[in-house]
Amino acid sequence: MSFHRPEGRPPSVGLIGVRGYGATYVHELDRLAGLNRARFVACADMVAPAGAEAEVISRLGTHFFTDWRHMLFGPGAFDIVVIAAPIHLHAEMCLAAFASNANVLVEKPPVVSLEDFEGLVAGSERNGVLCQVGFQSCGSLGLRRLRGLVAKAELGEPVRLVATGQWQRDRAYWSRSEWAGKEALGGALVRDGAFSNPFAHAVMNCLWAVGAGVGDAVRAVDIERYRANRIEVEDTGCMRVELVNGAEFVVAVTLCAESTEAPALHVRGPRGTVAWKYEGDALSFVADGRCWEEYFDRRSLLEELLAVVAGHVGSGHLSCPLGRTRPFVEVVEAVHSTPLWDVPAEYIRWEGEGDGTRAIIVGVEAAIRRAHGTGELFSELGIPWAMRSA
Repeated sequence: MSFHRPEGRPPSVGLIGVRGYGATYVHELDRLAGLNRARFVACADMVAPAGAEAEVISRLGTHFFTDWRHMLFGPGAFDIVVIAAPIHLHAEMCLAAFASNANVLVEKPPVVSLEDFEGLVAGSERNGVLCQVGFQSCGSLGLRRLRGLVAKAELGEPVRLVATGQWQRDRAYWSRSEWAGKEALGGALVRDGAFSNPFAHAVMNCLWAVGAGVGDAVRAVDIERYRANRIEVEDTGCMRVELVNGAEFVVAVTLCAESTEAPALHVRGPRGTVAWKYEGDALSFVADGRCWEEYFDRRSLLEELLAVVAGHVGSGHLSCPLGRTRPFVEVVEAVHSTPLWDVPAEYIRWEGEGDGTRAIIVGVEAAIRRAHGTGELFSELGIPWAMRSA
């Protein structure tokens, strides 16, 4: 069995992780195989796929492995390896894929420490391969439009950027795997908190929108972390990030909301406001006395990497190369060096039963709305359960 790419054939792809978010890549590879842009030759997971994913793998003749190492170090070789695995395994899997001379697309967050990040950069450069990170919203042309209007001061100056998110997560979510809600597992960092996993896009979108570069972009981070659930990381929090280039943004999010609201990036300037709900690709403007929406397409990050590996475009075509995520990892390091505060019991309401039980922090939605409106952190707003961190 050989997965090397013969002349004229599309790049070969191996996928680590076919369940959870990995199922998305199974269907994306099915689409790309149908367009003759990829050959989905192998995949690996501890449990055999079922349902629609099993049908795709069978129909395409994709080899299935129960151990990712057997897939990666078997007789075949891959042009690209996609990694949709638990956070604490990303570094080991990426380095192994680099050593096999495969280019990599790794799901977000790539890693959660600067030490691991620098190791990935060195491994990628040593083996002369590329690494794209699965911050899918970085492929949105809407985000590019947002970045342009910030850079060109289309809403006037100064502008304020605030990312918000209100989701609900129940007991089943926090017990979905052995690494859920953990700071570390088996000596490896997990850091499965609201900022670094569920709302990682909120942080990365802000960094992208204000033009954070690939070097030391972060000057200062003021962070407040809270938890209502019995976990090792934050389920609620806010932060203010100041960059070396002078830009600043605020992120205010919770997984303990009474009602859900789509995550959004808001930009406010003297001439008006714009909001981007990044799960879609529309910008909503209120400016110069009128309201309107602009709609955009989104580029597939895997399709971008395939085009580069196939030689159709240069590496500059990648929307989220590994180097661009360094400021994100800097922020994650800062988050997890900050105290974690327990929300007092009198401000928590529990709803549901069994695995559907979920915590609601009283007043958290109002706190997020006020942070959005003022750019202030929870403690600065005088929220009664908020604590100021040094």
